Amino acid sequence: MKKLFIQILCVTFSILPLGAESANWSVFGDALVWHASEQEATTWASIISEPSNKTANFDAANVNFSWDLGFRGGLMYEPDHDARDLKLYWTNFTAKTSNNFALGEQIVAPEFFSGFISTNIFFGGGINWKLELNMLDFDIGHKLQIGKAVTLRPAIGIKGGTINQTVNCDWNAVLYTANEEILQKFWGVGPSFAIDSKWHIFENFSLIGNFATAFLWGNWNVVDTYKRPTALLVTPTTITTTMSNARLGTAMFDYFMGFEWAYKGRSSVTIQLGYEMQFWANQLRMTTFQILPVHGDLTLQGGTCHIRIDL
Repeated sequence: MKKLFIQILCVTFSILPLGAESANWSVFGDALVWHASEQEATTWASIISEPSNKTANFDAANVNFSWDLGFRGGLMYEPDHDARDLKLYWTNFTAKTSNNFALGEQIVAPEFFSGFISTNIFFGGGINWKLELNMLDFDIGHKLQIGKAVTLRPAIGIKGGTINQTVNCDWNAVLYTANEEILQKFWGVGPSFAIDSKWHIFENFSLIGNFATAFLWGNWNVVDTYKRPTALLVTPTTITTTMSNARLGTAMFDYFMGFEWAYKGRSSVTIQLGYEMQFWANQLRMTTFQILPVHGDLTLQGGTCHIRIDL
């Protein structure tokens, strides 16, 4: 996806001189400080302990992502003699997290399918979880002036890309440590719709609010591999389960609200700062001990700083 986007940018920039007299070009980049969440669907282990003779504690361990950095960048084409404009941009965001349980007087049961059906008993465990999103968007918009202070830009387009998740688990049974790796690879493409709004409030300052949605046809490929090594009185084993799951109508919603400051000189510069949230319905589809895949929602939210330069 990254290589394809760079190639598209190179081709587009190579034709800039051809349209310089009859069109306006802009390049923009966004710094993303986002927090990813798939809560209620990222349970990776069950921990059973007995603090006293008459009680038993059961805890389902979940993962929590921290704040991570991402990037979104692209270009915009605005003809002088046509109200329509074109926008092409790429978004990359990666989130990582880890967790572990030390050896103790407890039983740790894997939640993922291959580890669960091994029927092995563990007393400690750890996890590393990585999520990486790469999306390419292209849309055609039309600016509408509502009075003197309000501008609307409805747009239609195409969204496509990948969301990959990698999970590595270590299961400690004292005599040996087993490893389980789960790979979820999702790709999807579909139509998108957006509407950007701007309310000019004072001199170079404006209040902005944007909404976008997309419905993607996509495919999830999941591979869950559990490996137990050779140990005392223990034979090595490998258990692999796979799933291919295609669905029509995967929904994404994007919201942004913030402020804009615009400077107009020889080259115009626009800076936007605000809060953004993306909601991906049913994005997590990994198989758990119930055999059926979970249907967990993915939420990305946080601060977005947008800088655009008009060439």
